[in-house]
Amino acid sequence: MLKKLACISLFVASTSSFAQYYDTLPKGVRLVMSRYVHSDIKSSYNHTNQEQAFNYEIDANIKTLEDINDPTLNKALEVVKPYSEAYDKINLGSHKIEADAQVDVNVFGGGYGITDRVTAYVGFPIYKAKVNVDYKKTKNDSNKEVSEILQNEYGDNLAQSLGNFVENIYDINGSTIQSAFVNAMGYNELGDWEGQGLGDTELGIMYNFIRESNYGFLATFGVVAPTGYVDDPDIIQDIGFGDGQWDAFIEFGGGRVLSKNIVLNAYTRYTHQFASQKTLRVPYSEDVSISDQKSSFTEKLGNKLQLVTEVEYIANDWLKFKPAYIYKYTGQSEYESSNSRSNQLLEANTESYSSNLKLLGQITSVNLFHQKKFLLPAQINASYQTMLSGKNTPKSDLLEIEFRMFF
Repeated sequence: MLKKLACISLFVASTSSFAQYYDTLPKGVRLVMSRYVHSDIKSSYNHTNQEQAFNYEIDANIKTLEDINDPTLNKALEVVKPYSEAYDKINLGSHKIEADAQVDVNVFGGGYGITDRVTAYVGFPIYKAKVNVDYKKTKNDSNKEVSEILQNEYGDNLAQSLGNFVENIYDINGSTIQSAFVNAMGYNELGDWEGQGLGDTELGIMYNFIRESNYGFLATFGVVAPTGYVDDPDIIQDIGFGDGQWDAFIEFGGGRVLSKNIVLNAYTRYTHQFASQKTLRVPYSEDVSISDQKSSFTEKLGNKLQLVTEVEYIANDWLKFKPAYIYKYTGQSEYESSNSRSNQLLEANTESYSSNLKLLGQITSVNLFHQKKFLLPAQINASYQTMLSGKNTPKSDLLEIEFRMFF
């Protein structure tokens, strides 16, 4: 359930926007960038594209208990099974675990103009995350009802003894659930979780290979280094700040000046994710990701594709607005181990996509600096991005504030 929170996607550090999307830094010019990103995550889109809250609810009725297929539990149920009226009423209650997360990220980046057409850059995020976990018992057990049926409707001594036993059986509560996860399944204790640390680092080279008076094209090549904290398989509620393997990406795009005030930009980025070795939990089923078993896997996360279209409205020399549509797609992951069934369970529901709308406002002194009306070229960007739809992905709306300075 909570592991899905780990996939907040951050575009770490593009050094474009010195003027247009396709422009690179002039030779010898440096850039420093600081970006703050905030997101509250309370839900996700499932494999049927439906939004659902981060919760896990168990109704421990007789069918659920039978499906668990635990030998000890099965023996206990077999004793009661001859008393069908009581057996059908067995229910250990409904139990719900809810979660939400707040994630704050400070992204720092820098760039340098190697030539007027080539810029090198690096960017890295620092995460601070908090996950809140709440347990609720949403429906009481049926112990008393089952006890009364056994004692009042069946006359044999075994039914009477079972009735007394069921009536005095201990209640399942938060402590019981905690014990099951920790003692029976080997997880760390459930509860609120906080963490902070470095995310994955992005390094790239940007090449402006066509630049005309009213249009241009840009290609970017780079890698993402696995410097971030990766999900711990023994902690259900943690958030990974990285995905644990190297990535290589290529981005291609361009822009067209349609008029004095309007510029159209479009670009796409393809990311290849390389395979890595990881120790992971083996899910019970496609719908239940928790497990008491761990194993070593070769994990090949799905490759990524991102498409962006934006319209830039230039209000004046210092103010711009950029509404944008962003589509993100990640292919199905692949797993290799000695257990083909485990591989299939981990691969299930890993293909994902999201459609996002972003609105950015920019205050810039770049043009004023060129006109010698301002001391330093700099930019302040503020944006809000909302997810319109998705599949197998957290619903993460993003609030961003960014500062860039050129010198």
